[in-house]
Amino acid sequence: MEALLWTVRTAAGVSISLPIMLSLIMVCVMCWEYFFLLPRAFYRRARFHHEPGWLERIRVPDVPLPAIVVVIPTMLRKRDELTSLFSTIGSVAHNGYPSSLYIVVSIDGTAAFPALVEELHAWQAKQRWPEHVFLHVTGTPERHGKPMAIEHGIGQLRELVASGVCAEFPPVYVSTDADADLGEQALSRLVARLVKRSPITGWPARAVAGNLYLRRQQMEGSLRDLFTVKGQLLLQIARHYMVANLARYNLRIVPMCGVPGVLYATWTEIFEAAPRYLSYLTTLRAKHLVRWWFGRRAPSFAASKAPPVPELLAGDTDDTVMAFMAVIARYEGGKFSFEPPRTPVHALWDALRGMFFDRALRYEPEARVYTSSPSTIKGLFKQRRRWNTARIEVIGRFWRGLFYHWTLGVPCSIVLVLILRSWLGGALLYLALPRAIAGNAPAFTLFVLGYLCHMTVALALTVPALLIDWQPRSLRLLLAVPLAPLYALAFAYVPAVVGGVNDVLLMGNVTGFAPEHTLIRGGSARIAILFRLRRAFMLAVRSVLVGDVPLGLYWFGWRETPWTPSGYEGWTTRRKPRRIVPPRSRWRPWRRERIRAREVE
Repeated sequence: MEALLWTVRTAAGVSISLPIMLSLIMVCVMCWEYFFLLPRAFYRRARFHHEPGWLERIRVPDVPLPAIVVVIPTMLRKRDELTSLFSTIGSVAHNGYPSSLYIVVSIDGTAAFPALVEELHAWQAKQRWPEHVFLHVTGTPERHGKPMAIEHGIGQLRELVASGVCAEFPPVYVSTDADADLGEQALSRLVARLVKRSPITGWPARAVAGNLYLRRQQMEGSLRDLFTVKGQLLLQIARHYMVANLARYNLRIVPMCGVPGVLYATWTEIFEAAPRYLSYLTTLRAKHLVRWWFGRRAPSFAASKAPPVPELLAGDTDDTVMAFMAVIARYEGGKFSFEPPRTPVHALWDALRGMFFDRALRYEPEARVYTSSPSTIKGLFKQRRRWNTARIEVIGRFWRGLFYHWTLGVPCSIVLVLILRSWLGGALLYLALPRAIAGNAPAFTLFVLGYLCHMTVALALTVPALLIDWQPRSLRLLLAVPLAPLYALAFAYVPAVVGGVNDVLLMGNVTGFAPEHTLIRGGSARIAILFRLRRAFMLAVRSVLVGDVPLGLYWFGWRETPWTPSGYEGWTTRRKPRRIVPPRSRWRPWRRERIRAREVE
């Protein structure tokens, strides 16, 4: 501490102010959309502030809206989850949506707690909904993962339409979680933004994200509660949501390629194409890409005979899969097309159009949703490890299509660079800038100075976010700024490094978000370099001892073969994966004879 005080006292004014200025420049470069959003927010506040409740009533859409389906997946394992589900269903059903609203609750594993399922059905029978609101509860006996629960819910709705129980299949799909409450008229605002056409291309949005907040129940409490571990975690999460929401305006140079799963809307045409499109991607080969560059058409998605594989949607996150599908989709002849561009020139034009003229992913700030969050260090770290590295795993499912759809390929490539940028940003804040002040000072001094630089960045991000998305109770989020650098280190940088290293260099990032039998059926894979090298080594040992393994690239693979288990085996069952090298009794006879001779000697 004495070294730190001596450094600050003896440092020149320029040396002290330079790191702060550089930190503010970093904020301006990373979040330059603030210069557009702040004047807009001030104008709206000056125009409407005299009207009572203006914040809730501003920009209420007055356009015809199509029928929608809201799918609410849930595992329904605890009574708290059932109580939360009641609140979520009520907030959706009574949200004031003017057209037909179909709510499908899909339970992922009804056999686990049948008493809760029966209680849900009993509650459903007692409720009275508006005449244009329809609630249907369904589920699968065994757990298959969130995407499969959603897929099952959509399939059940199709059957109801075919049998005449429901009048139509809605053209719009809305995703929300079972622990989320929708804000006033959130659905109307969300869908109105989705159907709004671009003034340049005439295309509608392909997906629209909602405005994410922490659930009111979690943020209630006295100021004293905010200084407990749980209170401070929730305060940090709320501040993070508010700052991250501003990026969803999608105004930065690099287009966004993700939406929050807690609330977004897309077209059911896009949603239903995903299982078949991901299966189609597995049929693409390097020779197709080479021919495409020399003027030949790439294999057609419409003409593909690849069957739909819903399990390919399962992984660490399903909302990113749908965001990728939305970015790829082109609007042609009143329908969405997923065909590869005709030539690389067409691919370049699609990328330029998606970057400068018509972005597929849009944001509706008045479509508010209030969701729950883990409030323990372990639970939050596990969630953020999955969030911060899920993009790597999803890109692994789409990578063949990225070579054709540059609209998605360019942002995804840059996203991987941005993951590295976050690490470089931490190095800049904690190494480069402190050394500009203290030179070769002790490590503790450099860390404290880096922490102060990081806190400057957090303050510069939080204050504009509060001014843009103004709510009186949000002022308490300023109390999160002093510990914001520690929160970022513990729940942003470290989870990203741990998850990224596991997924890329080690044995794969095990999250348990989907059961292993679903992941195995889907056929997706991980990079997991250590796993692949270990598999190759074990197969080499088997080839020497048993001699029944031919050479092939599958030596470095991930999927199950006659000699190897799938890389996912044991992820959720915790059972030991099947052995690659069999016990001695299955070795070749001449090997057994040599072992016996050695034992006799």
